[in-house]
Amino acid sequence: MADKVHIVPHFHWDREWYFTAEESKILLVNDMEEVLTMLETREDYPCFVLDGQTSVLEDYFSVSPENRERVRALVQRGKLIIGPWYTQTDEMVVGGESIVRNLLYGMKDCREFGSPMMIGYLPDSFGQSARMPQILRGFNIENSMFWRGTSERMGTDRTEFFWEDDDGSRVAVQLLPLGYAIGKYLPVEKEALRKRMEKYMPVLERGTATGHLLVPNGHDQMPLQRNIFQVMETMRELYPDKEFFLSRYEDVFAAIGRQGNLDTLRGEFLDGRYMRVHRSIFSSRADLKAANTRIENKITNLLEPLASIAYKLGFPYHHGLVEAIWKELMKNHAHDSIGCCCSDKVHRAIADRYFLAEERADRLIEFYMRKIVDAMDCSRALDKLTVFNLLPYEREGMIRGKIVTKMKRFVLERPDGSRLEYEIADRRIVDAGLIDRQIVHYGDYEPFVEYTLEFCDWIPAMGFTTYLVREVEALAGESPAASIAAGTGESPAASVAAGTGESFAASVADGTGESSAASVAADTGENPAVEPADPAGNGRPASPAANTLENEYLSVTIEPNGSLTVLDKQKGQYYRDVLLLEDGSDDGDGYDYSPAADDWVLTSKEETADVRCQHGTYSHKARVRVSMAVPAGLESRSKRRRDGRVDVEFELELKAGSPVLEVRVTVDNQADSHRLRLLVPGQEHEGFSVSDNQFGMIRRPVRDEAMDVWEKEGWSERPDSIYPFLSWVSGCGERGLAVLTNSVREYEMTGPDYGVLAVTLFRSVGVLGKEGLLRRPGRPSGIKMETPDSQLRGSHTYEIALTACRDHLARTAKEYVTPFISYNKMPYNAMKLNPAEAKVPYAYSLLRETEGRAVLGALKKAEDEDKLIARFYNGGGEKVPVRLKDENGDLAVDVVKLNETDVLSRHVTGVQWVGYNQIFTCKF
Repeated sequence: MADKVHIVPHFHWDREWYFTAEESKILLVNDMEEVLTMLETREDYPCFVLDGQTSVLEDYFSVSPENRERVRALVQRGKLIIGPWYTQTDEMVVGGESIVRNLLYGMKDCREFGSPMMIGYLPDSFGQSARMPQILRGFNIENSMFWRGTSERMGTDRTEFFWEDDDGSRVAVQLLPLGYAIGKYLPVEKEALRKRMEKYMPVLERGTATGHLLVPNGHDQMPLQRNIFQVMETMRELYPDKEFFLSRYEDVFAAIGRQGNLDTLRGEFLDGRYMRVHRSIFSSRADLKAANTRIENKITNLLEPLASIAYKLGFPYHHGLVEAIWKELMKNHAHDSIGCCCSDKVHRAIADRYFLAEERADRLIEFYMRKIVDAMDCSRALDKLTVFNLLPYEREGMIRGKIVTKMKRFVLERPDGSRLEYEIADRRIVDAGLIDRQIVHYGDYEPFVEYTLEFCDWIPAMGFTTYLVREVEALAGESPAASIAAGTGESPAASVAAGTGESFAASVADGTGESSAASVAADTGENPAVEPADPAGNGRPASPAANTLENEYLSVTIEPNGSLTVLDKQKGQYYRDVLLLEDGSDDGDGYDYSPAADDWVLTSKEETADVRCQHGTYSHKARVRVSMAVPAGLESRSKRRRDGRVDVEFELELKAGSPVLEVRVTVDNQADSHRLRLLVPGQEHEGFSVSDNQFGMIRRPVRDEAMDVWEKEGWSERPDSIYPFLSWVSGCGERGLAVLTNSVREYEMTGPDYGVLAVTLFRSVGVLGKEGLLRRPGRPSGIKMETPDSQLRGSHTYEIALTACRDHLARTAKEYVTPFISYNKMPYNAMKLNPAEAKVPYAYSLLRETEGRAVLGALKKAEDEDKLIARFYNGGGEKVPVRLKDENGDLAVDVVKLNETDVLSRHVTGVQWVGYNQIFTCKF
């Protein structure tokens, strides 16, 4: 039987790349008019695929709203193919909820016009996540189409196969073995067309399992090919044994469905043998990728659960505001945008969108907290501090909250009347006009003081508790600004002198500015060194040794070079040279890391660090400064000349009761073309690393066996074991410190025995695309364009953490990126609101997950019902139980698909079991 050749008209629409979204929007208006006219006027032109993303329509209607009805008519006739995505999402460095919402909002956008294309169409994503079959089936999508990441090493040499997730979800795949653009600008002239097709036909014929060959007729920002009918006539002359026709992707999958007996593959696809997957793109423009991580976590871990609590208490759930935040973020999730392989002006636009998304998220979080606390009874106290726990189990831990007040002395009182002990960690003067302009309008210019308090307490599951802030009088003969009254928790050396804002104890006079606890000197901007007394008068526990932070889980000693020696007190295991800095060349581009042939790798092992510690009742902190002289660029490195600098400041914090050492890293980079990594030695790996991916975990080899043959076999890129993670990574053995992140997401197992976990802080490069890389031979990826901003000169901050606690790493990481948050209610506010009609208690819990092993992925209001959606997943290991309760006992839930509408089981109660790497979504 003759091969059937499906020619599918489409364009691939990068909203931005080396050009801006504004430039592509101008082209879009032109190209869309041609597409609409062709579809309206020629019945023999069956369809046009709008690149699987509704953001194209959003951009188009922002300047051509008059054409909405034309588009709607063509979609409903099946001629204009739209969706299912909002943007062409990346699959490797964005979180699972981001991918789910991309489909959720994309399909919602489609419903205004008609039906979406039910294909997981991601033709240019730089690798494929192992969770995609499960995510796609959660939206009733049974077919997937992509290009990058596979080879026969995955288990088949066919271009059609089944792809299965660990939970059994399966989709049919039509691979694009030569990409989405082999049918771009097809020539009519016979010999030119023969030359083109002779490169493609053998590959398509060799790979097909069905006899149906696919030629996508389109390219990046390519207008439709008006003469495609003439081209097809020439093709028929060249290949009389084949049948050529304009088609749609759905017809290709129909042939796959009839075939049935295809190979089945599992896992992620990051193989670079035949096509580039850019295995080290995960650290390009680390500043922007860190912003993405932080904002994703704010939306899913803080904003949406908080909005759900507010909704249950009687307040509106502002879907429109939340969707606007998601869409601003997801415009940056298109593969080129989140890859950060773009021009500098596009990266500036990406940064602006991150600013908007984060500002909207921060303000909406604050708004929901205010609405809840404003609705509480004020008869007992006007001033309150409410602390929110946005995880589905009761948590005890160190809490940091801020109170703004004019009170000279105050206590915190629980709802039951008992007093809470606390410690003042910081204070600053706040102008009264920033609190409420009406205050200064009537002549009261006395400033407020913002106190940062630290304390420990239990906070209800998925809920909050409130502390009443009460002013107290000073004892007889006592200075209000200097003394400690029982129960106030105020440190004499930390108080603000009345009306001046000046620290009562300005410095510690020992000639160095340090206290016996090695506190930070005044010139650092921190509060002066103090040893605060126990508010209850019971005395202080002995301070840890100088340059050591310690609690019941960890003892962390800061060595003279700034690295850490960490003692896991539970196992008696030491880890040395932790957080040593490694600096090497980067002769790569915006797509890939590639060292110079004459690389010179430096570490901070011989450096001398400035170390200052500060010990408190509830937390121990250190500031570690390391300045490394490094080559200023590639030429300097080749000459072994250190004429540049990288100044790194670590802010370490070990909180009471926490197994996690939090690390905030600020880098002032004054060098070009290099890569800076943090090293975490002592990994027990058994040949594999383990990390999280979307809604689960994944094991990866510490060394790809293809490293021995990649050059001989002519791979597109070297298969280095550089991988992405989302929130945690470690070796797969029993020993070793795991790394948690709220910013950068790239790692490699390195060292002579692969026992060193290297986390990339940033890569510094100066070009978008470059040819002839050591690890990526041949043509440049993208285009050659200078990108000086991608050298990342200046100061950037990244947030990671370390833990020796290997049990339930996914939950530990979730806790790290879901901190307690608090709201201080006071009698003033610059932005006025009318009193709320709802009445809110001082303490509340929306729900509890009682089994303690699954990880909460999301809690939000359903899009189209007055119900809440809770999503959990199995973060690793065998199947785990999930059981939801509220104050009345077991919750009756409907188990639903990711689309929130299709119900799998109704009114179920009690334990539900979630398998390995499985997603569990319910509605109640």
